[in-house]
Amino acid sequence: MKPTPLLFAGIFASFAAAWVGLISASNTQIGSLTPQVDEENADIYPINVAGIAEQGRRVYVSNGCNYCHTQLVRESHAGADIAREWGSRRTVARDYIYDTGATIGFMRNGPDLSNIGAPKAENSKRKYVEDPKWHYAHLYNPRSVVPASNMPSYRFLFEKRKISGQRAEDALDLADVEAGYEVVPTDDTRALVAYLLSLDRSHPLKEVKGAPAPAAPAQ
Repeated sequence: MKPTPLLFAGIFASFAAAWVGLISASNTQIGSLTPQVDEENADIYPINVAGIAEQGRRVYVSNGCNYCHTQLVRESHAGADIAREWGSRRTVARDYIYDTGATIGFMRNGPDLSNIGAPKAENSKRKYVEDPKWHYAHLYNPRSVVPASNMPSYRFLFEKRKISGQRAEDALDLADVEAGYEVVPTDDTRALVAYLLSLDRSHPLKEVKGAPAPAAPAQ
């Protein structure tokens, strides 16, 4: 039996329908998203983060951090992400509109980092903190601050140098460094930590039901 034009038309229609449903419709629905603007409170979210934080995002990707960490908080019924304080709400497409290649990740060998830079509640159990020096120590020797961590050491992101004058403000507090020397983060490390501290997707959004109301602007 010879193929007929109708058969070819059916195959073409199947591929065309898949393309429209998976690519064109998704781009129409998500690609046109814009920041949420609250003119009354002069509030805009998200804000495009550039400069050193964007440089840090490239360091994050180049060192494979997104292989072991996600940036995707799930609903309470789909997992314990919110109970673990990985976020106060689920993440949605609008959270990523300024990401050039969203670092959502696909495996959780470590905690989700969607809100690693968000302010901690007073009674929070989150291990990571807003102090850059904590993150430097964690990158250099993860188990020095999180004993059960399975994260590899990123010592190559630091340099050992002779102290010239004053000791550097961001030098690590290490007991095994020989006298007269210090271990300091490289520019890439500073950028990486700046990127991590910029990650805060806790802002209330209208499409997330049950999200906390926006805080009133400071007087």
